[in-house]
Amino acid sequence: MRCNSLRKKVFMTNDYEYIYGERAVAFLDVLGFQSKLLEFEREAVNFKDSHIDEQSEDNGNSFYYSRMANDFIETFNSAISKLNPDKFSYYLFSDNICITANNINSSKEKSLLELLLVISELYFEFVQKGYFLRGGIDYGLFIDKSSIALGTPLAEAYKIETSQSVFPRIVLSNNFVKQFKVYSIDNDGPYYSILIDSLIKKSCEVKYLNVFNHIFKVENKEEFFESYYTNIKENLLKNAESERIYSKYQWLAKEFNAFIDTYTETLAFLDENFEATDEFITSIQQLKISYGN
Repeated sequence: MRCNSLRKKVFMTNDYEYIYGERAVAFLDVLGFQSKLLEFEREAVNFKDSHIDEQSEDNGNSFYYSRMANDFIETFNSAISKLNPDKFSYYLFSDNICITANNINSSKEKSLLELLLVISELYFEFVQKGYFLRGGIDYGLFIDKSSIALGTPLAEAYKIETSQSVFPRIVLSNNFVKQFKVYSIDNDGPYYSILIDSLIKKSCEVKYLNVFNHIFKVENKEEFFESYYTNIKENLLKNAESERIYSKYQWLAKEFNAFIDTYTETLAFLDENFEATDEFITSIQQLKISYGN
């Protein structure tokens, strides 16, 4: 009987340039941004026209500049700069933002939680500039290297953003939520449990990020609520004659009001880093938005 000796080939990862890894992938865009792009362009053209004389004296070099476009990019960079590049990658193309995260869950690092917290922070940073985000997050195998972003999680996150994120919300896929659930098993105390439990909301079959939970990460909490109140109210008034757009901000106003109720009744008193006075609670309750037609 003849025996065939089989050689076991040793595979080295550095022999293969593009390797799939398990990643969470967020695809976000800015609600109503097309009109903003036109504003940026008009501002850039006006800048060049108004400075053409002084620019021509500088060796004939002239350029287009938009302060609003710069503010938009700096807002993005401000929040994203806090991410550890060893765990996260990110891309900005026009009004589209893609953020990917390795799945690290240890006693010291919880990258999927960090991803949600950074997106909540990014959401708030844009709110202060008058922008509102919507998007989707999925989880799965993904190639994420330098300028390459390829895999079904990005396609699924984009699909979620276009089909389910009708309102300014960040919808989470079932794949992502399943991975995220492990964080509630090994937590770091009651405050941590509260943060986890209140971070994901559900409407029928749709699960989405509770962006208002960023309140636990800001020092000036009254200013946080006032920023949301002012910008949601402004967009409701601005779009009062457009039912399609108005309904999006009406939904957000309802979510905001519901969070004020939850926060002032329970969450504010569970925050170990903040003392909620009666005066503070009353001032926040007065920021609920009237959004009826």
